Order: sequence, then structure tokens, then C-alpha cells
Amino acid sequence: MRKNSGSIGSVMRHNQIMLLVIGILVVAGIYALAVMPKQEYPTFTIRQGVVVGVYPGANSSVVEQQLTKPLEKYLLTFPEVNRKKTYSHTKDGIVYFYVELADNVKDKDIVWSKIKHSLSVFKSQLPSGVLALIANDNFGDVAAILLAMESEDKTYREMDGYVDVLESRLRQVPSVANVNRHGSQKEQISIYLDNDKLSAYGIGSKTLLLNLLTQGVTTTSGKIDNDQMHVPIHIADPLSSEKEIEEQIIYSDPQGNVIRVKDIGRVVREYPDPESYITHNGKKCVLLSLEVQKSANIVSFGKEVDKVLKNFEEELPESVQMHRIADQPEIVGNSISSFLQELLMAVIAVVLVIMLLLPLRVAAVAATSIPITIFISIAILYAVGIPLNMVTLAALIVVLGMIVDNSVVIVDNYLDKLDHGMSRWHAAIVSAKEYLKSIFSATLAISITFFPFLITMTGTTYDFLEYFPWTVTITLSISLLVAIFVIPFIQYVFIRKGLLATKRERALQGKPERKTILDYLQGGYDKLLTGVFKHPKATIGIAVISVGVGLYLFATLPQ
Repeated sequence: MRKNSGSIGSVMRHNQIMLLVIGILVVAGIYALAVMPKQEYPTFTIRQGVVVGVYPGANSSVVEQQLTKPLEKYLLTFPEVNRKKTYSHTKDGIVYFYVELADNVKDKDIVWSKIKHSLSVFKSQLPSGVLALIANDNFGDVAAILLAMESEDKTYREMDGYVDVLESRLRQVPSVANVNRHGSQKEQISIYLDNDKLSAYGIGSKTLLLNLLTQGVTTTSGKIDNDQMHVPIHIADPLSSEKEIEEQIIYSDPQGNVIRVKDIGRVVREYPDPESYITHNGKKCVLLSLEVQKSANIVSFGKEVDKVLKNFEEELPESVQMHRIADQPEIVGNSISSFLQELLMAVIAVVLVIMLLLPLRVAAVAATSIPITIFISIAILYAVGIPLNMVTLAALIVVLGMIVDNSVVIVDNYLDKLDHGMSRWHAAIVSAKEYLKSIFSATLAISITFFPFLITMTGTTYDFLEYFPWTVTITLSISLLVAIFVIPFIQYVFIRKGLLATKRERALQGKPERKTILDYLQGGYDKLLTGVFKHPKATIGIAVISVGVGLYLFATLPQ
């Protein structure tokens, strides 16, 4: 009989190999859970971008005619551009095109590279006054960690020095994709003129400005401020400090008399009134945004950053503090922990429910399928490149209840075969064989239910839900294989007699029959089933009414 037991019997005969393979796959799943990419949300394509055309000196009407219309016509020649969602905004000297790519575009980098390259060629067809055509599509990089360095007594220049050190260390972390700084304020050197002294020396503001400009022009470095005017000035590289500017000679005569900048005003290094600034806890601060590599494990990324920050904070003075404003690694880590807690609760819940209906060993055998299935599924997800995120975790949690169903069916059939006098070995094989087609059909039906998402949805919604059906299908398929090939051997080892055999033993010992909750449920079900067959018309009528009420509620409930 054992020789003709098919693949299930073959697996049971070679149970040591089967257990070794299961053990390796479970360990692989545990390893994958630790190292596989983890995200808060799935990665989706940002299909929006901006094309800017600069036409200095032209009013909005000229820009519209000579730049906006030709550029619009040209951009819409690209088949990847969504014509309905692409629009422009024209102002004096400039036009903004808000471009959105079609939902079927998968690799937006290729499309934008083509657009950027062609814009440089198209610019030669525009009026010579058009200064530049610039395309920007870099909107998809999101900060995984946002750090704030704050201080009450340190200047922005001092904080920038600390940030420079931290930034250089963070860039050495392999999983860090980019580090951006926000909120820094640039110093300027201001000259506050004394009008009385200017009058006494007979020097005008233009004379001062001319002398400073003759030193050479670099970047804007400050301003000349008096009652009549506010003039930004450019200071050459040699004039890099307040002292050097104060000693700058602005007037001299043949007798050797000289007038320096310090003689007619004050030279001050200061921060200009900012158009925008950032505070944290009411203190000035500088922000650092950290982006993670797409293929990196964001939880491990957070731990690596933590090590750098811990060492760096020990070197900071007490008046400078570091704070985390946003922390995706912590959020993702908490999501993983929550899933593992849900998994443990599911195992406990299944065991408790089955214990109310069946003996402890039966409950334990059925429950073993949950961790085995989950860890093997995670190993496969890692192997095929599916990351753990909110959507894939949701899929795993959704199928937790379905995972154990297959095993419960097999175990229940096994107990029934034992009660009918079949040997444990034969019962274990037959119980799985008899329900193989039914379990396969149910698994296939549930899996197919979710795949229409990939057909009906497009764009960002498609990107967001892409892995949900695959995760459900992989997990349920593994559950099917575990129920058919693993559970038969486990139940053969741990369940040695059926439920009726236990009742007969109690009767032979003179003990009263002990009814379980399952017995009461079975009795109630038998009575209900008898009533259904006695009143077929009423049964069909109730079913039709139920469907009608459901359709009515579906149509009337607020969406």
C-alpha cells in the first residue's frame, strides 16, 4: 500500500529530507525578514514634471505667442505625455509647463531623458532672446529621516560647521542615497554710512560704491544703506573680512590724506532679514534630510544612521541639540513588529478556537502551518524582489485566517478516516489526496479574485497595489503545499487516534460521555439542515431577499 501512495506517500517516506527542506526554507524566511528591503509605502512612479522657459525682457503676451505656444505644441508631440493633464502658466519673462506623463509609463527616467535632450535641440528654433529651457522631474525622492540641529547661542555659521562634519560622515554610510541641507542662512557684510561724516568729507555714496566695485565683482556680499538708497554691492575675494573692508581707502589727496571706509561708517558682519527660516522648539535650526537607497533595508539604514548620530552627538557642545523630526525607519520597524504580533496572535487565536472544538494535539498540528507558511512565503518574496511594506504586510495579514483553513480540512478528514478504522499512515495520505482538488480550486479562486486590480487600475494606484495579488497568491500557494505535503506527516506523528475512539475508551471505562462545543454545533447544524430541506421554497426566497437587500444597501450607502 505504501508503494502506491503517490507523491504524498513518497514525501512521507522520505520525511527526513522533507523536514530538512522545510527547516532550510523557514530559516531562509527568518533571514529574509531581517535583511530584505522594507518600506513604509510601496515605491511608485512620480509622473509629474515641470518645464520652464525663460525669456528675459518679454511681457506675458510676447512670451505666450513666441514661447508658450511653440513649446506646448512641441511637448504634446511626445506620445508619453498626458495631454489632458498637461498645462502651462505664462508670466512676464517666463513660462511654466506642468507636464504629466501617461499612466502606462513605467520608466519615467527614459522619457524625461528624451524630453531634456530634445529641448536643447528645440531651443534653436525659438527666438534668440529665449535664454533657457529647463526640465525638472526630480520630485520622487522622499526624506527617510529628517534631522534638526538647534541652538540658542550658536550662529548659523557655527551650526553650518557642525553640519558639515555630520554631513560628511553620513555620506559614508552605504545605504544613504543623498543628504540635503535646509534652513542655513548666509552671512553678509553691511556698511552703515554716517551722513554727517559723508557731508564733512564731501564724499558721496557713489564714490564709495565705485571704489569698492573696482576691487572686482564676485557674488553679492552685502549692501550700502543710507537714507537715500539701498544698493547691493559685490566684494572681490581679497576683501573677505570686516577689517579689510574697513581699511579700504576710498579717497586720497596729494598731501597724503586718506579716507577709509571706517571713517565714514560702520562695517558689520550680519545675517540679512531672511525671506524664510526654520525653527524648532522656538529655536533657530538647520535641517538635514536623508534619502535611502531604493534597494536598501530602511530599518538597517536607520540603525547605521543611529550609530553615526550617537558618536557625533557626544562631540557637540551642550548648547547644540539634535532632534529627529521624521523617522521612517522607526515607522517601518514598528509595522514589522506589529505584523509579527498579529502573526503570534493569529496562531494563539487559531489554537484556542480549535481547542474549543478539537483536542490540543489536533489544534497544535493545524496551527503549525501558519509560521511555516509565513516564513517560506517571506523567503520567496525576498527571492523574487518583492519588498515588505504596508501593502505586502496587509496582504500577509489578510491571508492569515485562510492559511490555516487548508490544514484544518486535512486534519478533520484524517480524524474521520481514523474513526472509520483506517491505519494512521493510510489515513494521512488519503485525507490529503481526497481534498487536493477542492483545496486547489479554493486557493485558485481566492487568488484570482485580487488580480483584476492589475487590469482595472493604472498609474499610481496600480504601482501602489501591484504586489498585493502576488503576495496573496504566493502565500496561499505555499499554504496549499504545506497542507498537502507537510501536515500529513505531522498529523501521522502526533495524532494517533480519532475522536470516536476517545469516546469509546471513555465508555469502556464507565465514564459519562463528554460533549464538546463541536457536538453542540454539529447538532444545531443537523437540525437547521433538516429544516432547510423541508422548506425549500422558503429557503430560496430568503436567499433571494438577502441578495436583494445586499444590492440595495450597496447602492444606497454613502461611498
